[in-house]
Amino acid sequence: MPSASLKVTVLGSGTSMGVPTLGCPCRVCHSNDLRDKRLRPSLLISRGGHHVVIDTTPDFRQQALRVGLERLDAILLTHGHADHILGFDDIRPFNIRQRSTLPVYGNEEAFRIIRRVFAYVFDDKPTLSTIPSVTLKIADRPIELLGIPFVPVPMLHGDMPVLGFRFGRAAYLTDFSKIPDSSMALLQDLDELVLDALRDIPHPMHQTVEQALALIQQLKPRRAWFTHIAHDLPHAETNARLEKMGFPNVQLAYDGLEFDVQLDAAGEVSRDRSQSFESPSPAGGARPARLSAFTSSQAWASRHARFGHDSVLAIGNFDGIHLGHQAILRATVERAHGLNAVSTALTFDPSPRKVLRPESAPPRLSTNAQRMDWFNTLGLEAVVVLPFTLDLARLSPAEFAEQILVRDLRVRAILVGENFRFGHKQAGDVKLLSELGAKHGFDVVIVPPVVYRGEVVSSTIIRREVAEGDVSHAARLLGRPFALTGEVVRGTGTGRRFTFPTLNLAAEQELLPARGVYITRTRLEGESRSHRSVTNIGMRPTFNGSSLSVETHLLDVQLETAPKRTEVRFWKRLREEKKFSGPEELRAQIARDIARANRFFSRLRRFRSLRDASVSAPRS
Repeated sequence: MPSASLKVTVLGSGTSMGVPTLGCPCRVCHSNDLRDKRLRPSLLISRGGHHVVIDTTPDFRQQALRVGLERLDAILLTHGHADHILGFDDIRPFNIRQRSTLPVYGNEEAFRIIRRVFAYVFDDKPTLSTIPSVTLKIADRPIELLGIPFVPVPMLHGDMPVLGFRFGRAAYLTDFSKIPDSSMALLQDLDELVLDALRDIPHPMHQTVEQALALIQQLKPRRAWFTHIAHDLPHAETNARLEKMGFPNVQLAYDGLEFDVQLDAAGEVSRDRSQSFESPSPAGGARPARLSAFTSSQAWASRHARFGHDSVLAIGNFDGIHLGHQAILRATVERAHGLNAVSTALTFDPSPRKVLRPESAPPRLSTNAQRMDWFNTLGLEAVVVLPFTLDLARLSPAEFAEQILVRDLRVRAILVGENFRFGHKQAGDVKLLSELGAKHGFDVVIVPPVVYRGEVVSSTIIRREVAEGDVSHAARLLGRPFALTGEVVRGTGTGRRFTFPTLNLAAEQELLPARGVYITRTRLEGESRSHRSVTNIGMRPTFNGSSLSVETHLLDVQLETAPKRTEVRFWKRLREEKKFSGPEELRAQIARDIARANRFFSRLRRFRSLRDASVSAPRS
């Protein structure tokens, strides 16, 4: 396909009776606004001179003539109600002109109705006139059309099973009242969403405006359009109401509406850089990655399995992503590259212990955002962050392997540590995982632990070191400094008035270093380089403080305005927190802390210069 985008055209945006409705005296049915004239709901998706239509409504002939449709390559049916299928016979001219049978995709319920209503098409009796020539194909998996996958999205229309469809970063969901959780996973990361919003008054088989807005808030598409609109909703007034309600990105669709869905060169939908995690120089020699994050294995499948891609998988909590985790993840990237598979991490949020034994769950070293950055830096292409629920915990090891690893993630190889456990009551170990691998055709690689100075690197030990204030030892086990991130919040103003100005951090991490003063480097939001700094974690006992605070003083820059967010990286602990006799004594001690920090950074710079010179010197 030569075109780098899909063109989407709304052929009809009205209800089963259309707008205007026959015999109705209401002001919308008599409106002069052309956007209030609504044919039955249908969508046209076009690319490179090829076209797919969703639903052949009773108005299909009129709709096709209005847009000048000269070719049709496939039909997708959402369901078998009359307002979505009764134009089925009008596809005959495309059969004749193209001398081909048209593929029609839908669910079994829709085909049952189609076969009954249009029995003459399927009864194999000879006819003296033309009839539609079609092949009915069950849409139970992604469909390759227009050079991209169309992903069926199962929904409910009252009690009736119906389909929506996702194509790239757009989705079309007409005529539904409920979306199962498994289908919600298929609707993440959308640019354009066209969805059912019948009216304000509740209906047993459709969404109201309020329900549609709640779904939009949950899915967070860049833009959303209402369809299947009754004559209760005047176009201009409703759009004005939506904007006043705080939804400027939501509008009523209208017949003839067009918008583009951009695609990259490979046909996949381009992601906005602000929604991806990128690193210019991944560690360990891995090739640069654009990390895709998913909240379910089904969502991973909708992005990758539909192209026939398999995965090489690393599984674990990956809290902190320390040296041991990094060994597993680098090996995953390397093996995936050799197999031409998608290097993927499978992890959980919250951690399993927080759900199963919350009273003994340890505080986490890292946030999800930090883990995403580090996954990306190590070169992974995808991460699946499964919400850990009791339902997930009840899966047996065999069910976990069959449903998630094999069916959804199409795993070719799994890399885990030697203490890996999985499944209900942690009944699965690496031995059972290997047996399941032999049964289902995937390899299991047990990555040995990383030992540092005779000590096995683990999140447990790193938590202990951070909690005790030995951030230097924690950094050696992490392979980088322990870091706190969060918003800069207003402090008491004590530092600026009596000692040194500070940035006050509302840390997002569950674990803080022990109270005391630390040598740190601080990176401000929007900047790539970090600044020398000194950070105090404590209660401000000199000023009789009553709450724990994280206060950072920058050594090499004076800020006119505080940033919104910062990241503070902990290098070395200088001293414990202490109560001083007053501001003067405290100010003198902070000045000594600053001098020690500057000496530390100067020694570090000299050491690095000598090391670099030694590495680059010619050898005899």
